[in-house]
Amino acid sequence: MKRDILIFPKFKNLNLIQDVRKKYDRLAQLVPPHITLIFPFTDVISTLELSQKIKDVLKDFQKFNITFKGVTMSKDNYIFLNCLQGYDEIVSLHDTLYKEVLPTHLNKKIKYVPHITLGQSDTLGYLKDFNYEFKCEVDELVIEEIGENEESIILDTIKLK
Repeated sequence: MKRDILIFPKFKNLNLIQDVRKKYDRLAQLVPPHITLIFPFTDVISTLELSQKIKDVLKDFQKFNITFKGVTMSKDNYIFLNCLQGYDEIVSLHDTLYKEVLPTHLNKKIKYVPHITLGQSDTLGYLKDFNYEFKCEVDELVIEEIGENEESIILDTIKLK
């Protein structure tokens, strides 16, 4: 079973992101817009044990605000919605979870950059003018199982202080 750890942002205008994802992301109908903290992994640790470890490690992490705005394209043609506020907090969550909970799963060859994937394309096209601002408070993260058809199955929700 593949699992990952995500933030599902609760933007009031989330529908704007989802409209873009429907055009550019084949997983748009299977997984809501998200920020990946721990990338898909397979491990023998039970979800209960994983959840408890995360709660112990994050016991002092506070809720925080995020703002996303503007798009960029990666070298492999993924379209990213950029993080403007909350960047350091997201990186800290990512680093702490890998260091303290799943250290053997960290890919040190890739620099982690917080983003929301909008999809994949050869060009930004009309998205170069996609300049909406998305703001919300992050107060929880989720442990997700990736189902047989790549659908999102929420295994646990972990609240931040």
